Amino acid sequence: MSILNKSQYSYLTEKQSFLFRIWKIIFYYYCKVVFLIYTPVKVLGRDNIPNEPSIFCSNHNSHMDVALIAHAAGKSFNHFGMLAAVDYWFDSSIKRVLTNLIMNLIPISRNSENKTKTISFDETIALCNSFMELDKRNLIIFPEGSRGKPNVMKNFRKGAARFSLALNKPIVPIYIDGSSKSWPKGKIFMRPCKITINILEPIDPNDYISNQNDNVLNAKQLTTALEEKIMNESKKHINEQIFS
Repeated sequence: MSILNKSQYSYLTEKQSFLFRIWKIIFYYYCKVVFLIYTPVKVLGRDNIPNEPSIFCSNHNSHMDVALIAHAAGKSFNHFGMLAAVDYWFDSSIKRVLTNLIMNLIPISRNSENKTKTISFDETIALCNSFMELDKRNLIIFPEGSRGKPNVMKNFRKGAARFSLALNKPIVPIYIDGSSKSWPKGKIFMRPCKITINILEPIDPNDYISNQNDNVLNAKQLTTALEEKIMNESKKHINEQIFS
């Protein structure tokens, strides 16, 4: 049976129930109020968002980064999906349902001893493609892999580039400044702090297909371009703060 026909993933391939959609909208507007009053957010470069399904990639310093990207794009959480480890987030129906009330999780396999909970890369791509083609939905991928330290960007992994090339979808690079101060790693509560989000010009994966038979090289070149864009914006913001 094709993974697209499995009932446990129908929330990705079909229009979701009213309950799931309304909860995502409620949480989205709750976040907008927070970003208006408690942690004022300034968004730059909204004109750079393509009018097509895209992969949004940013630096990652806080749990609030997903909500910030949705806010910057002006789209509710119904319009975004995130990759999630199939052996952890999909090991029980209760966990999957509760989590998907807020965010659309797309299963992906990672190195795990639990070989019964695996999914191939091609199957994840199929789910992503079906998800994105419905209502022009998007993916959020953090190339660093996990939250880093403030003003210290970790080396980017090739995952975002691999998905961009396989799906033939543009990457929207984003630099977030201030989320690490508002809700830093290890803290339970958010702090009031100004946040700036700069949406940069999108990257077309077709510009990095130098060799049809060398997917590793293509992904490496695309990853380098993405990392340089966000890193340069990071340096620009740091210099502005030093000399302001």
